[in-house]
Amino acid sequence: MKSLKGYLLILAATTFWGIAATIAKFLFTHDVDTLTLVQLRMTFSCIVLLLYFFFFKRHLLRVQFRDLYKFAMLGILGAAGSNFTYYYTIAATNVATAILLQYLAPLLVLLYAVVAREEKITAIKTTASVVSLGGCYLAVAGKDFSIISINNLGLIAGLASAFCWGFTNVWLKRLLKQYNVWTSLIYAFLFASLFWCVINPPWNVLSAGYSMETWGIFFGFAMISILIPHSLYFSGMRYLTASRAIITATFEPIVAIISAYFIVYEILSAVQIVGAVLVLLAIGILQLKQEENK
Repeated sequence: MKSLKGYLLILAATTFWGIAATIAKFLFTHDVDTLTLVQLRMTFSCIVLLLYFFFFKRHLLRVQFRDLYKFAMLGILGAAGSNFTYYYTIAATNVATAILLQYLAPLLVLLYAVVAREEKITAIKTTASVVSLGGCYLAVAGKDFSIISINNLGLIAGLASAFCWGFTNVWLKRLLKQYNVWTSLIYAFLFASLFWCVINPPWNVLSAGYSMETWGIFFGFAMISILIPHSLYFSGMRYLTASRAIITATFEPIVAIISAYFIVYEILSAVQIVGAVLVLLAIGILQLKQEENK
């Protein structure tokens, strides 16, 4: 039952991420800067978490000084790195290309697990990974089996997002052996926010002259794209291995495609529906044999 809870939490997280990807593309077409959007959604999420836990659960803010670098790596290379490269790929290409490139990450996680011997790599995991990747390709490529408007910078950013997302899953799994999920989340957000403040100082953002309505959109987007899904995903990682979690997360492109159909009226093709079925099949394959979560 614990593993089922983990799968449900991961699927809920990817639902929010899939919808957020479509909303982000909409915002980019309305002249919202990629860096500003990524920075503000992380900063707002960090502020909300810090305020809540400072006043109500301050004990979860206690960590060992020698472990701060671990949270810094999770926040900067993991959260900030994967978010920026992913959204930059969306802005430079399209939602489909960004999602497909980022979800090369399950293969990277499996490869790492083989080298580091942190997990048992089974035929079931390998099969699920390949099926999910194939499903992602069909889902995002559409009826003409092609990826549209890809360029060199978009390709590099997309591959970087796959690396950063794979790292996030592996590194987070290690941290959860030592710290509470909320402690990991708070410090990851904190270091990511501090990193963005260095890259793009707050006065630069304030000088842009955004309206109160736009600030409200930024805050709402932060909740549905960062705070809620990351809370769900980090919680789900307590019950699943890194490879199982990241393969399950390939449900995100399916949500993105469906949300694009309703939000920006993109037409779903039969090929995309087949791709969605394959992703669901991959998640089902993972249930054929469970193992200890280690």
